[in-house]
Order: sequence, then C-alpha cells, then structure tokens
Amino acid sequence: MNEPNTAGGVIASYAFNYTVKFYDYAAVKYPELKPYPADHRHALHQAAIVVATLIQLERQAPTAELRDSVARAFPPSARRRCLAAIQDLSALLLKAPLSPEGIPSYAPLTGADDKHLTGLTGSWLARSILGKEELAQEEKPMAAAMGRSAWTSAVMIVRVLQNKNQR
Repeated sequence: MNEPNTAGGVIASYAFNYTVKFYDYAAVKYPELKPYPADHRHALHQAAIVVATLIQLERQAPTAELRDSVARAFPPSARRRCLAAIQDLSALLLKAPLSPEGIPSYAPLTGADDKHLTGLTGSWLARSILGKEELAQEEKPMAAAMGRSAWTSAVMIVRVLQNKNQR
C-alpha cells in the first residue's frame, strides 16, 4: 500500500481488509461467487467501499485532497484496476461521464438516500463481478448483501478516520 499513514491510505487499506472479510463470509453463503477470480472480486468490492466512504465523508466537507490521496494510496499493481472500478461505479451513481483520471467529487450525492445508494452499489457490484447486464431474481439478495457490506464498511472507515482526527 502506498502512503499507508495518510487518510487515503487508511481508506484504501481498510476497504481491502473489509473486502477480504466479506468474501471469507460469502464463500459459504454465496458459493456462486467462487468461480470468479479473487483479484477481480476484491478490486470491485474495494472500489465500492471507497466510493461509499468518500460519499459519506463528502457529506461532512469537500474531499478533493482526500480523493487524490486515495488515488495515490493503491499499490501500483492494483491502481489501474481499482481506479477503473471506482470510475465505473461513480459514473453510474453520478449519472454522468467522467474524465479518465482521478476520483470525482460526490457532492451531488450528499443528499441521496443511503438505502438507494446501497442498492445501486450492490447491484453494480454483483453485475460487475458476474459480468451481467441484469441480475436474476435469485441473485438480488446477494447483490443487496454486497451493497450493505460496502456501505457498512464505509461507516466503519469513517469512524476510524474521525477517531484518528480527534487524537
């Protein structure tokens, strides 16, 4: 992990750790995910957690420096894959095309309903992992669990950052 002691480094590393924990849990509950490469699943889920974290932090204050710090925090071997996933999810949530570099502002989403964002994120995550345009009815509970995982993980990361800032 590059820049591990920065807020961006904390977000990127905690997001990865929460991702691994989710797939340890999901291995039993959602065996249909097992055939998909771990690197692929992890990059997508990590991106979902990062985006959820940045949305929650943007509600408190603008995050331009933090977005740049997160983009620099990914290890070189994963940077392109993770940033591409962040951009893809961001374009969906923001309903706008994005520049090919960097992480966008989430200011337009600060007033959005958490449940709505969680649902969109989970659906994007499941469709991206499974490589599908639409989810089958039986895949929707898995997508919902993925969305909740990303959003809840983001809540935990925001708390970690708040605790670090209070010291």
